[in-house]
Amino acid sequence: MLRDPIELYEYPREWHNCDEEIVRKVKSGLYILTEDGFLRRGITTGTTASAAVVAAISSLYEDVKKVKITTPAGIPVDVKVEVAGGGFARVRKFSGDHEFDVTDGLVIEAEVTDGRGVKFGEGVGEFVRGEIKRKAVSKSALMQIQENFLSCSRKYGFTGGVMVSIPEGRKIAMKTGNKRAGVEGGISILGTTGFVEPWCRRLVETKLKIAMQYEKITITTGRKAWLYSIRKFPEYQPFVFGVHIDEALEHPGEKVVVGFPGILSIWAGGRDKIWEKCKKAGVRVEVIGDDLDNWIWNMQKAGN
Repeated sequence: MLRDPIELYEYPREWHNCDEEIVRKVKSGLYILTEDGFLRRGITTGTTASAAVVAAISSLYEDVKKVKITTPAGIPVDVKVEVAGGGFARVRKFSGDHEFDVTDGLVIEAEVTDGRGVKFGEGVGEFVRGEIKRKAVSKSALMQIQENFLSCSRKYGFTGGVMVSIPEGRKIAMKTGNKRAGVEGGISILGTTGFVEPWCRRLVETKLKIAMQYEKITITTGRKAWLYSIRKFPEYQPFVFGVHIDEALEHPGEKVVVGFPGILSIWAGGRDKIWEKCKKAGVRVEVIGDDLDNWIWNMQKAGN
């Protein structure tokens, strides 16, 4: 039995036949096995920022070419460091085989400061609500960055702080939907698992083939909906299909669609049409609220 370590679905045995090299790649979290090879996962902005922070601190004590980072998925990952020395580090984000990630190749920098803890500076966006502003760093990504910072600080006896910045953050933000989401001045630092799914036609087709092994599946719009569904519907195998809901509905077994109202509204042609479309398709639907962020953060903090 070989399972994907992030989505936990089982790969068909004939795809791998317990080959040691295939098993090693899959367990790294960086590869998704397909019928005829692999798709490469990338790393999130949260993992990239974590690597920059660890590299900046480590560079005060030793030569740094790569760093090992813990991820919210519980899988350690080695990240290449582009520049590191004298308390400064630069790491470049890698999006794997994702076809349209505008943050692929984005540089995140970290520099040791006289303060304490991790701060976020230029190029990291801010949520703006009237006079209230806060850095656009998701709870999962913030926890990941802080955990890696604390672990590295304990290793070397480091007592200072680190400033994280994204030199091209403002420019890249213009290519994203950040402004519509109320984020200004840069990009968001995100990452529920620490890994980027390689969204492309081949990924959707691969997941559809794997899903055919299961009689009951949940069709989820993202990792947060996946986490919700694995606990709410334990007898169903969850799959992240993003916006490719219609393709997943071709599965012949029992299905439940799980997602946030925004994405489901786009799919259905309006929020009021979500239930109508699912009824016509003969599937159940579970619409989850935006407070799920707090639930996920508390769950991860507890180590579940």
